[in-house]
Order: sequence, then structure tokens, then C-alpha cells
Amino acid sequence: MGTTRRKYLGRLSGLGAATVLSGCQNLPSGSGGTIEFGALAPLSGDLETLGRDAKRTVEQATKDINDAGGINGKEVELTVLDTEADVDVATEQYQSLVDRGIVGLVGGLVSDVSIALAPEATTDSVMMVSYASTAPQLSTAGQADGRKYFGRTVPNDGIQAAVMAKVIDSSIYLDADSVTVLSIDNSFGSGLAAALRQSLDASVVADVRYDPGAETFSDTIETVFENDPDAVAFTSVSGQERGVLDAYAQSDYDVPWVFSAGMFGGDIPSYYEGFYSASLSSNRTDGYFDLVRRLSDIDELETYAANAYDALFLMAAAAEKAGDASGPAIAETLRSVSSGTGHTVSVGDFDRVRSLIEAGREINYQGASGSVDLTANLEPLSSYLVQRVTDGSVESLELLQPQFFQSGGDQ
Repeated sequence: MGTTRRKYLGRLSGLGAATVLSGCQNLPSGSGGTIEFGALAPLSGDLETLGRDAKRTVEQATKDINDAGGINGKEVELTVLDTEADVDVATEQYQSLVDRGIVGLVGGLVSDVSIALAPEATTDSVMMVSYASTAPQLSTAGQADGRKYFGRTVPNDGIQAAVMAKVIDSSIYLDADSVTVLSIDNSFGSGLAAALRQSLDASVVADVRYDPGAETFSDTIETVFENDPDAVAFTSVSGQERGVLDAYAQSDYDVPWVFSAGMFGGDIPSYYEGFYSASLSSNRTDGYFDLVRRLSDIDELETYAANAYDALFLMAAAAEKAGDASGPAIAETLRSVSSGTGHTVSVGDFDRVRSLIEAGREINYQGASGSVDLTANLEPLSSYLVQRVTDGSVESLELLQPQFFQSGGDQ
């Protein structure tokens, strides 16, 4: 098989822990002197490490904006609440943020939360920008009155599916005739699995879901391998994959796996040898290193934390350009501050954002997570790496640029 591009896109108690950050704490919440933003992140549970770093970066974005004089001269007040990665908890927390008068929301992390909240944000005219929800069905979420109230600073999983399919199908990688698709049992897993099925040339001999909270995974592994696949395409998230993988390690099966993004990190188990990943490009931008310098106690940010910084900064830049810190104004203006054209601004450059806008110039935000050039669906096309574990280390084999996913041609 060739290396052609594949088809893609196809409770809490007392509302939990909250962090309120403002450059002007003496002003009443929601007063004319402040602009309210909210953020939702899993600050407890299996995804706590991801949520913790995202919280730190949105707090840093708030500080950077306020240090530059705020949005149109008004201080930003940020409230960060814990979702526990649970839809019901997130929905309650979201309502508490709406009651505070937020105009914009950073979140959610997991796709199930974003899918549940996008319609609510649209009804409430709140601009919502996710930093980690990649489910394909979110591309069309949040549309009303000619505006789109949901965006994201991470790419659609249809892109990830194209890369995973290339690894499975291409003669330079696995050249597999058959594959089992194994996915975490949530909207993210089912959405990526659907996009992957549409992208593959290899025969899908089983399509399996798993519950990361299950007591045992031996039956899941038996189902994965009952039709003797040449490979396993595995969709999960860091922190929720190890149970099923440990069950595989204790079995007698031995086939290559292709991971979704974000699961190669930290210690690499010996049984990962020969495993592949469709990974978001790890090329670090100047903006990323600038952000890490500002967070001096963090050597390397967890996955998606840089995207959270970008989500808040973009909304603030849009409000500054619109001259109106409201959800509808941000929704209408968001793409124009990250369209790939105009004068470059980056992490911590909010004073430059203001001066360029006052001079009538266009701006192009190049963020901590990358270029963040938003499409009409308010989502970026990002670069992906094909990676493989070789001799216990992760090696990068091929970089697929955004043009690969736009062109429809070979590469």
C-alpha cells in the first residue's frame, strides 16, 4: 500500500475547589470594573495532573493580560473550578460560572464535557474554547445566529485518525491487512473510532470499547484478539490506559499497537517495544518556552496545558479587537486574531496586541501550543508525528504538516 493521505473528519460538595484570580481583587465580582472568565478542569481524579497544569497556565494568561492593562482597560477576573472529569459535575460548575457573569469559558478537557456544555454556552451566549476536547462531532457545535460559540485550540480527531490509519496501512510502517479498533468508552473514543474506521484500508475485524474503571481487563483483551488481528489501534488518554495495557502484557499475544496522541511519556514499559503513536508535534515554539519561563517551578508542561493558555489569550485578544468583552463579540472576532495573517503576537504580548489594534493593524496570534490558525470551524490544523518505541526510547519517524491534511494529495 502507498502512503496516501487518509480520509479524515468524517457532584461535588459546595461546588468543589475554586480559584479566583484577578488583578483587582477589591472590585465586586461582575462589576463594571472587571471582565469575568471561567475555566473548567479536572483538578481531582485520574486526570488531575492534566487539569493542574491547565489551571496554572490560564492563571498565567490572566496575569499576563492584567499586567498589560487588561481588556479595553478592564481587569480580567478568572474563576477555575473542578469538573472531576465528570459531565454532571461540570454542568453544575458551569452554571455557577454563568451565575458569576462569565463572557468566556476555557474548557472542557474531556470531550464528553464539551459536548454537554457547548449547547448550554450557545444558549447563554458564552464563548467556550476547549483546550483538549478533540471529538470530531464538536466541529459543528455551538452555532447560533450566524455565530459559533464553541472553538478549540486542539485539532479535530479526524486528523489523528488519518495519521493512525497511515501507520496501519502504509507499507513503510505496519502494512496490516486486519486491525482491531480498541477505544475508551466515551465520546472521544467513539468519535475517533468512527473516524478511524472511515480512514482505514485494512479490514476492521473487531471494534471494542473498554471502561478504564473496570476491575479486570482480561475479557477485553480476549475480545480484542479473538479474530487474530495484525495490529491494534488504541484510543485512550494518559492516565486511563494502563489497566488494559497491563492485561495485554500479561497475555500471550504479541502484535504491534498504534496509540492515539498523548500516551508516550514518562517511563516506557518494555512491552511497548515496536508500538507506534500518532502524536501531536512536539516541536516547541518560542511561545512555549516563554510560558515555561513564566512558570519557573515547572520544567515541562503536561499535555494540553499550553493549549489552555492559548484559549484564554485568544478570547481576550478577540475582545480587545472587538472593543466589546461579550460572548457574541468574542465569537465573531476570534478567528480574525488567529487567521495566519497579520502581525505576529505571542505569549505575554497583550500590550503589543493592544498597540497593534489601536494602530489599525491585523494581528496573528502564534501561541504556546503552536500557530493556532483557526479554520471556519474555530479549530486548528496541527502537525502530527509518527512515532515508534525502539530499544526502549521514543523515536520520531515522520512529521506531517497541516498541508498534508488540507491537500488531499500524497506525501
